[in-house]
Amino acid sequence: MDAIPNYVRPSVTAGAHPIETGRYVIATPPLCRLHEAVKKWITSRAPGAMIYGKQRFGKTRAIKYLVDQLPVDFESRVGVLSLLIQDYRLPTEATFFEDLLHGVGHAFTKGKSSIKRSRLVEFLHEYAAQHHSRLVLILDEAQKLHEMQYRWLVDVHNELDNRGVGVTWLLVGQEELAHQRDVFVMAKRMQIVGRFMVHQYTFTGLQSVEDFKQCLECYDDGELTEHPPHSGWSFTRYFFPAAFANGWRLASQAATLWEVFAKVRTECRLPGKAEVPMQYFAGTVEYALRTFGSAQELPGDLSINMWREAIMSSGYHDAAQYF
Repeated sequence: MDAIPNYVRPSVTAGAHPIETGRYVIATPPLCRLHEAVKKWITSRAPGAMIYGKQRFGKTRAIKYLVDQLPVDFESRVGVLSLLIQDYRLPTEATFFEDLLHGVGHAFTKGKSSIKRSRLVEFLHEYAAQHHSRLVLILDEAQKLHEMQYRWLVDVHNELDNRGVGVTWLLVGQEELAHQRDVFVMAKRMQIVGRFMVHQYTFTGLQSVEDFKQCLECYDDGELTEHPPHSGWSFTRYFFPAAFANGWRLASQAATLWEVFAKVRTECRLPGKAEVPMQYFAGTVEYALRTFGSAQELPGDLSINMWREAIMSSGYHDAAQYF
C-alpha cells in the first residue's frame, strides 16, 4: 500500500486563517447581481438607490466588496466611502455630523453643527478631486435615518453639486427602508426620494443549488479565497490538501448541502421560499473546513450527518424563526 503523501500547508499563524477569523468576502451570486446593478447606477450617474434585505443576508460583507471593487471597476475614477449610521433617539445636527466626520476619518470633529457640516463637505470635495469623477457614499444601517437627517444630507448633496461633485448615495439597510420610501412618497417629500431613493434593490440570500455551487467554487478556487494571498492555496486546498490534490472539490457537495438545509428548514417549519442567509451558509462551511479538514486523504465526501452538524453549529436552526 502506497504511503499517503505529506502535503505541506503554508505557514499560517494559529487562529489567523480567514476561515478562523471570518474576515473574508466571496463573490456570491446575490453579491455579483448587486455589483452589476450598482455599476449601472454609477455609469448612469444615478443620485441614489436603496439596497435592503433581511438580517444576516450578507449586506455588510457586500459593502466591503463594493468599497474594494468599485474603484477597480472604474479605474480609480470613482471614490467610494462607507459610513455607518448610528441609532439616535433624538438626533441632533451636531451629533450627526460629528459621527459622519468620525466615519470618514476626519481629524477634527468638534465645533458648531454648521462648522462640522462645512468640514464634511470640504473633505468630500477634496476626496472627489483626488478621483477626478464621482463619489459613491454608502450609508450602512440606513433604516435608522430620520426625516430630519435626510434633510441635512440633502444640504450636503446640494453643496457638493454646487461645487461640481457628482454623488451616488447607496442606502443599505433592512426592509424598513422600503416602508420609509413609501411614507416619503405619500407625504410628497420628493426632494428626499429624488436624491436618495431613485432605485430600489432587494438583496437576497442563497436561493438554489446553483447559488450554493457558485459559492463553494469560490472556496475551492478564487482570488479572494487564497491564503496567504497569491499563494495558490485556496481555503479548500488548505484544509483538505490531499483530497484537493486528488481532484476533490467542495463544490461537489452543493446538492447534498442544499438538501440538508432543506431538511432543517422543514423541521423549523419556515414559511415562504427557500432562502439561506449568507451568515449561516458561511458559518456552516467554516465549521466543516475547521472540523473535518485533514491533511490526510478524505475518505469519501462529507456525509449528511457531518453537514447537519455543521448547520446546527452555525445557529441556523435557532435563528431561523427570526428571518
